[in-house]
Amino acid sequence: MHNNKQTRGIRVATTVENNVSEEIIPATRELLTRLLEDNNIDTKDIAAVFFSATPDLNSAFPAKAAREMGWLDVPLFCQVEIDVQGSLEKCIRIMMLVNTTLEQEEIKHVYLKETTRLREQ
Repeated sequence: MHNNKQTRGIRVATTVENNVSEEIIPATRELLTRLLEDNNIDTKDIAAVFFSATPDLNSAFPAKAAREMGWLDVPLFCQVEIDVQGSLEKCIRIMMLVNTTLEQEEIKHVYLKETTRLREQ
């Protein structure tokens, strides 16, 4: 491990069954919590967070979960995932940029529910 912090990207993803805020926000909160815990990240070390959702998820901004967790000073950005035919549906992805002493190979990416197959591609 380095003594100096470097900016690293951490990827996490999950799926929901229905296009409703009551599923999107808790699923996103679960992802953010796992990402922080698995990589021992303090929110003050977050540089930025990019959220994406497949086009079939449009009832809530996933970033709302971060705001509800108190991340008021963290830059957040939501976007729509590219609509590739045959791709995973009802999927939320997050790319978090963090300042950390972890080496790239020490980063733990989290794939929940149906997204475990994304690591195979």
